[in-house]
Amino acid sequence: MEISYHRYRLKSMDAVRGNARSARLILEGFLIRVDGGFGAVQPWPELGDASLEEQWQALRAGGSTPLLERARFCAAVDGAARREARSLFEGEMEVPRSHATVTGPADFAALRGEGFEKVKLKGSRDWQRVLGQMEAAVAAGLRLSIDFNGVLGAEDFVGFAKAGSALRPWVDFVEDPVPYEPEVWERLREATGWRLALDRASSDEGGGYDVRVLKPAVDSMATRTGPVLVTSYMDHPLGQTFAAWEAARYAGVVAGAGLLTHRLFEADAFSQRLSATGPDWNSPGGTGLGFDDLLAALTWIPLAENAPRKPGKVWQNPRDLLPDGGPKLEDGQIGFATSGSTGLPSVVVHTEESLAVSARAVNAWLGVTAESVWLRVLPEFHVGGYQIHTRAALSGSRVVVDAERWDAGRFAILCQEEGVTLTSLVPAQVVDLVRCGQRPAEGLRAVVVGGGALAEDTLTQARELGWPLLPSYGNSEAGSQVATASLFRATSGAEETGGRGLEVLPHWEVRVRQEPGARPAGAGEGVLELRGPALAGGRYVWCQDRWVWQALADREGWWRTADRVMLSGRRLRFAGRVDRVVKILGELVNLETVEQGLAEAGLAPGRFAVVAVPELRQGMRLVLVVEEGICNHEESVKRLAGMFVETLCVEDEKSGRAAAAAMEVYGKKAAPFARISQVVGVARLPRSPLGKIRYADVAALIPPSVPE
Repeated sequence: MEISYHRYRLKSMDAVRGNARSARLILEGFLIRVDGGFGAVQPWPELGDASLEEQWQALRAGGSTPLLERARFCAAVDGAARREARSLFEGEMEVPRSHATVTGPADFAALRGEGFEKVKLKGSRDWQRVLGQMEAAVAAGLRLSIDFNGVLGAEDFVGFAKAGSALRPWVDFVEDPVPYEPEVWERLREATGWRLALDRASSDEGGGYDVRVLKPAVDSMATRTGPVLVTSYMDHPLGQTFAAWEAARYAGVVAGAGLLTHRLFEADAFSQRLSATGPDWNSPGGTGLGFDDLLAALTWIPLAENAPRKPGKVWQNPRDLLPDGGPKLEDGQIGFATSGSTGLPSVVVHTEESLAVSARAVNAWLGVTAESVWLRVLPEFHVGGYQIHTRAALSGSRVVVDAERWDAGRFAILCQEEGVTLTSLVPAQVVDLVRCGQRPAEGLRAVVVGGGALAEDTLTQARELGWPLLPSYGNSEAGSQVATASLFRATSGAEETGGRGLEVLPHWEVRVRQEPGARPAGAGEGVLELRGPALAGGRYVWCQDRWVWQALADREGWWRTADRVMLSGRRLRFAGRVDRVVKILGELVNLETVEQGLAEAGLAPGRFAVVAVPELRQGMRLVLVVEEGICNHEESVKRLAGMFVETLCVEDEKSGRAAAAAMEVYGKKAAPFARISQVVGVARLPRSPLGKIRYADVAALIPPSVPE
């Protein structure tokens, strides 16, 4: 049986709450698709349902809950009708008229004007307030029912009944005034004279009520002896439609219905197909329960891990397309375009299985459940963005996608409005949050930061603002994360980027090897090598007008990265790229160390780059490429002591003066082989979609000839 799912959310209008036991404004659930039929699962743990996480785990394990059992039944009848190309509402199906459900302030006169004859008020422990609403509704000519969801005590209900005795002729019944106990309810009926309705029994039904409330989302619709009220579960419009179908076919006495709860939530494409005004049900049209086109347009994620493999696909930046459209991949393969350190177009090739291994490990590390909510601001063609969806698919969590141009303010607002608990950012985005002074939403548990090194002062400032940052190290070949800060240290100091380092995730084997030709390093220092089931199989490289396959691992399964690290047990600290260490006049020069020194001297981080280009005599020479305008402060000029420039090609006058002033003093400090031979000004440094500087592209900007 093929099962897939789609996560959804409903947002209550204004400050409306669902019932007396819930303060949630955002309700979440998932639709299931089983053999072409559809059902909805949206739990109310406040009313005794298993949580969303428990529902999800039961679905994955083939288990059952009342909600899942009814959703499967819904999908079965819906699928059968769709296969026969017929609507479940064909024939003499008559859906009963509904009351208007009121959970907050309401214009009762307007509801009466729409044609409603009855309203259902959501009660609370503040029953005096409820009496005021009752009076306003009766004044508008509306009949009433009140649902207390069992939050009152027996004495409170008696007090309410006495205070509202004049309104009793207008009240059809009171639903769940106190927790259900047959003997207690029977005494309350006799003492107050009010009719009672039972929604969900906490024990065996033993009488004491006049009306049974049935919710097809959780209740069996076997015929009862007395009258029933059929209501939706304040769930997805598909679930509402299922409730309407059950109400129309119920064989017993239907005393009323409450099927229009979509009016309580912000409108979407589904709810717009239902009744906009009045008490009458409006079929959404289509086959089965309807919504054919809308359901087909949703993203459905297969539940079974042995689901059919998807056709191979290469994810690439639409603004930087690969030659020949990219390599052709086999079914089940997923490729990610990357220029790598060489600047040649290449595609790292994973399988669905390798990406799933990484996603499971990250889910376990971050404690991801079906109740988690991801916000994706990274592009999906980057492995960090793509893997958010893989993690969500395996955990049943929801993903909010912001595909607009990055904006720190909008990001913070989305975190708040969507109830986001997890997200991933790159260092440049964290810098923006700090500069704007943005603070995180209360429910945000972790922000994984990857795609480059995060400066310790930025980490400290962000955490002082309350951002629960988790620095990480990873790469496309590893399916994203290799080592990540512990979730328990998200609000601690900056030890993850310095000091003790990041923690290697359990699915990786790691070791270090010395760089060829390098001086002896300390224990645990060297080039990182990885082995594990999340490793990509290899990469395609565009070479001589064709795609050439290159395996990644050696015969023992180890892949040698281009990253230098400090490794102590399972703790890793990134130390730089191997391909950013060059030899000049026989001496090793670390370009990242040079850049760090320039940043400490006053150049704005991220606004300049140091590259090495071939030189006949020295082997290599160093070139500083600046975004023009970064050296326009006198203080920066003073702090740039240490930069000797032999050739200046900066058109921006202030930048040029700053560089020229600095060259007078650097010659006294810098070793001859470490001097910068040229400064080039550009309007903007070449960057990846994540904002990382593309050093190969920067080197291509250097003029070919250098004056003697």
